[in-house]
Amino acid sequence: MAGASPPLAGLRELPAWPVYALFAGFPIWWLLGLGAFAVPLIAVPMFLLLFQRGHVEVPAAFWLWIGFVVWACAAALELTSGSRLIGFGVRMSNYVGAGMVFLYLYNGRSLLNNRTVLRALVLFFAVVVAGGYLGVLVPRGALSTPVEALLPQSIRNNEYVGALVHPSFAEVQRPYGSPRTFYRPSAPFPYTNSWGCNVALLVPLVVAAIMTFRRPAARVAMVALLAAACVPAFATLNRGMYLALVLVLAYASVRLAFRGRLLPLTLVLIGGSVGLAVALWAGVLARLQERLHYSGTNVGRQTIYREAFEGAANSPIFGHGAPQPSTTVDVSIGTQGQVWNVMFSYGFIALAFFLGWFGLVVVQSWRPRGQAQLWVHATLFVAFLTFFYYGYDGIQLTVAMSAAALALRARRVEAADGVPQAAAQQVHAVPA
Repeated sequence: MAGASPPLAGLRELPAWPVYALFAGFPIWWLLGLGAFAVPLIAVPMFLLLFQRGHVEVPAAFWLWIGFVVWACAAALELTSGSRLIGFGVRMSNYVGAGMVFLYLYNGRSLLNNRTVLRALVLFFAVVVAGGYLGVLVPRGALSTPVEALLPQSIRNNEYVGALVHPSFAEVQRPYGSPRTFYRPSAPFPYTNSWGCNVALLVPLVVAAIMTFRRPAARVAMVALLAAACVPAFATLNRGMYLALVLVLAYASVRLAFRGRLLPLTLVLIGGSVGLAVALWAGVLARLQERLHYSGTNVGRQTIYREAFEGAANSPIFGHGAPQPSTTVDVSIGTQGQVWNVMFSYGFIALAFFLGWFGLVVVQSWRPRGQAQLWVHATLFVAFLTFFYYGYDGIQLTVAMSAAALALRARRVEAADGVPQAAAQQVHAVPA
């Protein structure tokens, strides 16, 4: 993987500690009840460090993200209650925070080189895997956090906030008529889908780290970590995660095969066969089929997607400000996928900004140099696909933005080194 570009004369280096504090230190945020607020909180010192440095490089495409955030803020005009304003504030703080993390990483150089960022993300993956095991071993456990104790009862009673500050180790579900209770690991996140989304994003980044690090012991440890993740991954019964992992592994390995590197594709095919055999032997597929039979997930999602589109069509400019309860199913409209959330909450223009930003990053990183950069690009590819069924308003959005920063700053290095580009990355220097 290409390293960061040389530091500009006179510019102070950006330290790596905020990145480690966010990702490797995530268990501390979670134990305090601040997991959902870790990104906006760590964005504060990142902003101050960028301001102190006095020079910020902003890729031209990033103005699409700024446009999304500004438009989403304007959608607050559509809010009709204080309880919905709370959820709006949490989501907006994460959007702003994720953008700040992107700028911090994009402007990072020798102290924030690719190896450093990937190491922090691998440590975060280890945290996610450990949380998954906690959900497997203590499925009915939950945290009573300091933040929960400090919040007024009226705010704690908000269902969304309550899930954030009193997190469970697993989602405990028993669909109507089901003879079985399903325990689906979620720690260190409030929902199983958040766990699955983070795993889908982090696996290709761990592979990128394996390609980047040279020490055999580090590589072996990361391979062992990927293998260990299979136990909680099977326990989640998260078909969205399974689909995302199949797509991202197939996508990257096939592209490498076209470059003449057949080993990744061979390993993916062997690993996939072994994984399927283990899933059949352990009864994972049977339990997944049983859960889907009783839960009616497919019908519920189709209904909520239709309501989200119809609701956005009724308020196409600024949407409705935030998700709101459905009148037909027991979930809120706009909570079953980031595309539907943005569409319903902020309107079609905000959706165009959001998808335009990530779509442009995928296109601009289409021809990466080296295997590691291809796996970083694959993370963005799978993020774009899973926007349609996973929510991205928390730490998972920041993981995707971190991959975007690694991908775009690699293009900046290529341009600086004189590597031919079909469309050179434009960069604006903004005085802080």
